[in-house]
Amino acid sequence: MNGSRLKVGVYYLFAFWLLAEWLIPLKTVSDTQNANVFIVFVGLCFLFMFLRIRASIVALINVSYIAYTLNALFFDVSFFSFRWLPLLVEDVINHVAIVRQARWFEVTNVFRSLLFFVLLWMMTYVVRYWLFVRKRLFVFYVATVAYVAILDTFTAFRGNGAIVRLVTLGFLLLHWLVDERIGGAKQWKRWLAASIGMISVCLVVGYVGPKLPPQWPDPVPFIKSYAKGSEQGTGKETVDGTVKKVGYGTNDSRLGGPFVADDTVVFTVEDEQRHYWRVETKSVYTGKGWETADNDVTDIFEQENHIYYWFEDGVEKETFTAIIRPTQPMYYLAYPLGLKAVHALEVNEFLLQMANEKIYPVDRQLNTLPLFEHEIVYEHPIFSVEQLNDAPAVQNDTLLAQYTQLPATLPSRVRQLAEKITNGKQTQYEKVKAVEQYFRLNGFDYETTDVAVPGDNDDYVDQFLFETKKGYCDNFSTSMVVLLRSVGIPARWVKGYTAGQLTGKTADGKNIYTITNKNAHSWVEVYFSGVGWVPFEPTQGFANPYRFTQPQLPQEQQVVQPSQSLRSRIPVNDLLRGEQTTSSSWKDKDHAIWNAFTWKKAIWLIFVGVGVVFLLYKIRRKWWPYVTLFMFRWKNGDDAFVRAYVALLKHLQDYGLKRKQGETLRQYAAYVDRYFGTTDMSKLTYMYEKAIYKQQANVEWEKMKELWENLIKKTVP
Repeated sequence: MNGSRLKVGVYYLFAFWLLAEWLIPLKTVSDTQNANVFIVFVGLCFLFMFLRIRASIVALINVSYIAYTLNALFFDVSFFSFRWLPLLVEDVINHVAIVRQARWFEVTNVFRSLLFFVLLWMMTYVVRYWLFVRKRLFVFYVATVAYVAILDTFTAFRGNGAIVRLVTLGFLLLHWLVDERIGGAKQWKRWLAASIGMISVCLVVGYVGPKLPPQWPDPVPFIKSYAKGSEQGTGKETVDGTVKKVGYGTNDSRLGGPFVADDTVVFTVEDEQRHYWRVETKSVYTGKGWETADNDVTDIFEQENHIYYWFEDGVEKETFTAIIRPTQPMYYLAYPLGLKAVHALEVNEFLLQMANEKIYPVDRQLNTLPLFEHEIVYEHPIFSVEQLNDAPAVQNDTLLAQYTQLPATLPSRVRQLAEKITNGKQTQYEKVKAVEQYFRLNGFDYETTDVAVPGDNDDYVDQFLFETKKGYCDNFSTSMVVLLRSVGIPARWVKGYTAGQLTGKTADGKNIYTITNKNAHSWVEVYFSGVGWVPFEPTQGFANPYRFTQPQLPQEQQVVQPSQSLRSRIPVNDLLRGEQTTSSSWKDKDHAIWNAFTWKKAIWLIFVGVGVVFLLYKIRRKWWPYVTLFMFRWKNGDDAFVRAYVALLKHLQDYGLKRKQGETLRQYAAYVDRYFGTTDMSKLTYMYEKAIYKQQANVEWEKMKELWENLIKKTVP
């Protein structure tokens, strides 16, 4: 690389800026709340490259930074206590099976962040190669511009500033690289001034010049309408000759059949927390769908909900406030589990229908009123796995009769399957989790078009479990409720909306979510004695937005729960902290982790280990020379030099510069120097001969160690 260190530093700043442009939008277009830790990591990687720090030291620092960051974001214990290490190791090992079975929605945020760090680490070397070796970065530059443009068009991210930076700095970088390739960068200071001047003139002319209005219509509505038309054209008809559009509806008596997505916005929300939006529950399964229980009991509350609670007092809860803005007047309330209060200008009273927990805005004569913008206060639950496992059997006969109801026509093989799934599980929670996981591990697919409609003699759940294994949320959630009820566990079917899509941020840092008709969803709630109603998510491709915490350690050894971070308060997956344990010490905790190994995990661990060793052997030319450099970095004396010279000969042989039989060291050194175009090998060989004959080569070794290092580095492909 020609030019001064200053120019090299400028190149590295360009490289850092390009990668940072990919990371900056993450704060807006995703739930990532700590993108800065990734930007700092990229900056460190390029700084170490600029300073030419040894690869081994760089690896040590980067690994330490990754471990420290993961601990700070997810484990929050003393870093030097290393209590986070067994948890991290356990999480990585558990993901071997998750990745192998393609259960991508079960990947924890810890593992996802770890992979992202590794990817960024690799990308820094890729960008460095294209920038310093190939001196070509046009493809990556174009990809960056396209990335920013797409996010600016289809998301809440506003890329005006990014586009200006890309045009200004990007053209400057591309011009510089072209000049570098053609060898004109010797007068780089003069060239830099000329480039900046030309680009500045172009920017000023573009800014002050006249601008025509858009000549083409906005392509986004066309793309959306085209996609919707394609879906409607390929959708299959239901038994009544129509294709349904997904959205909230009231009639669930006959489920099944395909649907097409409907992007119509229902409401937007300013909220701090992701959760499902409940509308109603249904408890009577007919074999074809769901109906509401025959119960006309209602109750009324004025803003403050003092008539119905979903949790017992022992459940840990956090209180939040959300603002809902419907696009059209709503005649029912969409609310989170744990609703505490509703504040609206036009409505003071709300009617709760006990049979299905549907809430209506009403006046004093109980006439339904339209609901516009309103504010809700709710308690977001944090469920303790220990508490759920310790929950006693439900003794409430009325509740059991309503929420374990099944039709007499239910095929016996459905009950037999439920018994098989839950066989050997000791607690109600273990049985519920076994049923929830059953769909993810046994070949069930999420499908919206090729979805069967049960015939007159078919049971909706039986058809899905044993014949089609394809469907959407209604199939998965209904089947889970029926399987749980088959083993006497009270469960109910819940419908409403998912959390929607994150589309922006408010000035005070709250998230803005957009909920459309295609976010209509159904899920499962299970009743636990002493806890209350707990949500579960069986549908393939969906993740439960509620938190489940493992048993806590004693106060002096306690692992603080993960704070709001990269996961934007999405629940920590059960795999993050492993199987349930009541150990009172970290020694017992570590023992439980290692005892959790099964022979399958051991085989996979061995397989992965062998694969890593094989990969390291295949690419040994890329890393072994740096190990040699590290081994001899601080060694002195004739004996150290002799061993260093012998190691250099081995690297040269492995590189492909074979020493012929009978060839002297001086002849071989001349051959190496001709190959590399240097005289370094001959100088080192002369020193080696002096060291062999005890002629005090120590002083020369200190002076010429750099020659030895340069030759070692030249053997790296």
